[in-house]
Amino acid sequence: MNCGPEFDLIERLFAEPLRRSGGGRALAHAQALGIGDDAAVLAPLPADQQLVFASDLLVEGRHYFPEVDPRSLGHKMLAVNCSDLAAMGAEPLACTLSMAIRRRRVGPNASAQDQNWLLQLAQGLQDLAAQTGCSLVGGDTVGLDDEQPESFSIAIIGTVPLGQALRRDGLQPGDQIWVSGQLGDGAWAVRQRIAHQRLNWPQPRLALGRALRGLAHAAIDVSDGLSSELGHLAAASARRLDQPLVIQVELLSLARCLGPGLAGQLASGELSTEQACRLAAASGDEYELCFAAPAAAHDQVMQVGLDLGLPLTPIGWVAQAANPSHDRQGGPTVAVGSVVWLDDQQSPLPAERTPSAGFDHFGVNA
Repeated sequence: MNCGPEFDLIERLFAEPLRRSGGGRALAHAQALGIGDDAAVLAPLPADQQLVFASDLLVEGRHYFPEVDPRSLGHKMLAVNCSDLAAMGAEPLACTLSMAIRRRRVGPNASAQDQNWLLQLAQGLQDLAAQTGCSLVGGDTVGLDDEQPESFSIAIIGTVPLGQALRRDGLQPGDQIWVSGQLGDGAWAVRQRIAHQRLNWPQPRLALGRALRGLAHAAIDVSDGLSSELGHLAAASARRLDQPLVIQVELLSLARCLGPGLAGQLASGELSTEQACRLAAASGDEYELCFAAPAAAHDQVMQVGLDLGLPLTPIGWVAQAANPSHDRQGGPTVAVGSVVWLDDQQSPLPAERTPSAGFDHFGVNA
């Protein structure tokens, strides 16, 4: 019986490789069911585990270049979702993939080039799925005309020990703010329009997320730009605490974690230190973790970085801000749940010298 090109595609690229892999822990039960039915049925969870869910959509021309290496695109589709789990301290369990792809890529008349494109896409996803223990258990496909942009969406499920999920809203006054790895090369690669390793092959910080359980008060992944993510942390925590909070960040501290692209422009004199740090703070597509931990845990956090072979850089701290409605001095105040950027003299930078906001999902030129 001929079930059509869609089902042949799913069988060849996804279902058969899943069966060969054994299915992973998501399907490690006699009553579990993976690809091939109306829905997947996963293995039961231990009683001390919670589910964590996330999803991301990548659209051609907006989130990736049309000429992208398909294997790297398959990797990135899953990596950006794993990064969300890492920020929660969670472990990947299973995912689904929905694709809106050009009809010419599928079916008996598909060219060898298009068939290989899909094969490489699937391989990139499967390689990272095997590394992270994330089983692909279903999804959907839609055919497009050639002039329509393709898009790929992954929905991911992870697990975390009960009550140990990291959250955005956990900041406490006195916390140190940290960032992992290097920043700036995501936006740098987009500006240069090059296939940069950090842009196309992001490495989700899952091991760091696990290590921060019980140590960090709050965490977020740097996908839209550090400047935006800091604002999300501050606003969410101020709402939870129902009190004004401000994150104070030393802009030039970012010079210690510049990626090679920006560092090269700094070394050549194309950029000043402050310019490079502003660009690093606004750069999206980083997939590092920004997190807050008690100041007393400084040495423990440094040890985590050493154990993982991953640089962890303190860039600021959390303070309790003056409440605008109770400011009796008539002096300047900061918004509740805001970010203040400081110069090397610990003075607030004027607005024109602060980093711009990160990626705007609804921006016209984003």
